[in-house]
Amino acid sequence: MSSFKKRVPASQPKPPPATRINPHSAQLLVSTGVPALDDVLGGGLPVGGVLLIEQDRQTAYSNTLLSYFASQAIAAGHKLCIVNADRDVNLASQLPGWAGVSRSAPESGTSTGTETEQGGAGDKMQIAWRYQNLPRVDGREADTQSHSEPSAGPPSTAATDTPYCENFDLSMRIPQKVIDRASVDIVDGDAIARGMSGTENKSGDMYRLVLEKISALIDDGFSSLKPLPPNAERNILRIELRSLGSGFWRGSGPNAILAFLHGLRGLLRYSYAACVISFPAYLYEEAGVRLPIVRRIEHLCDAVIELESFEGSNATPSSIVAQQIKGEAASNSQEYHGFLHIHKLPRLNSLTASMGRLSILHTGGGSANNLAFRLRRKKFSIETYHLPIEGGVTERRVPAKEESNTPRLPSGAGCGSTPGRKDPLEF
Repeated sequence: MSSFKKRVPASQPKPPPATRINPHSAQLLVSTGVPALDDVLGGGLPVGGVLLIEQDRQTAYSNTLLSYFASQAIAAGHKLCIVNADRDVNLASQLPGWAGVSRSAPESGTSTGTETEQGGAGDKMQIAWRYQNLPRVDGREADTQSHSEPSAGPPSTAATDTPYCENFDLSMRIPQKVIDRASVDIVDGDAIARGMSGTENKSGDMYRLVLEKISALIDDGFSSLKPLPPNAERNILRIELRSLGSGFWRGSGPNAILAFLHGLRGLLRYSYAACVISFPAYLYEEAGVRLPIVRRIEHLCDAVIELESFEGSNATPSSIVAQQIKGEAASNSQEYHGFLHIHKLPRLNSLTASMGRLSILHTGGGSANNLAFRLRRKKFSIETYHLPIEGGVTERRVPAKEESNTPRLPSGAGCGSTPGRKDPLEF
């Protein structure tokens, strides 16, 4: 028997639940709740990063992505903080449910998936034959990878107790009793108004008040600079900032939102937290041209995507494409609802974005950035955009029965042809 023994740390920390390690940057990732969006970002949202979603006018597709992010937090047992100064937050009517929520508690981290498989049995893609062998990016694949694929690190560092991404169904809702058991902290307009009436914040800066609340949450067990108590496990803090910079937000100056994002980014870098922000970029436009402050806001975030819907765009190329695909394709389930533009990708702990090696949908910038999204009855999906068949024919045409039974006239004498009979050489 050999006397050599492998040296293993006595107290090796356990990673938070429902997390994954990026093999290229060794960055801890969390799921956004949408497997296709995780694929575009290179596996998920890095812990300590900020994802900015630029909203589209007159539509609420960004709220769907935020509801996925919140539902994934409840399913994984993470701490959730929602800040919304515009309106009250009602999670019971906004968050999509998953198949296992009605059978077991979310603490178990497992789901049977029976309802999801039954609901997706009839959801078959009718696409070209050359695309049928491509891998499908959906919840079932993401859930299978979280259980079967080996992690990049040692076996003791893989968080396989909880699925990395659940299968969510937009036609379902999370029961109120499950939301009550979850760790959720909501900062709505009333809570902000009560904080503004206090004596601590005399300048009337809502950004400063929200930043202080987020700083207090991070210090309460989510800071990477403070050691954990004995026998304590790490967890993830998920932060949602809805419609940041809208008319309801009041700051001490025109650059208050820039100071807020700069401070928020500094707090998240040394914490086990991830943040998703929805930003109404259309409010920062003059004569159809965006103000320079939008570019500065994008620079202060780690990842930036934009949702450009066909319904909420005027005098843009997307509106022209929307008119082309309407008509017969309007009732088709394969109709797209808008474009997904990628302005910035996460590059934490790396000089280049790793999504080019890990993503299936997105392969680079420029002309390859041709992604579209659609909102179905049960799910939100992101796919590669392609135009309809040339000529506007969306289905295969077959001759009518009257045409097939009509006798054909002889087309003339040919090799082996007999007048009045079908040529055996004709196909």
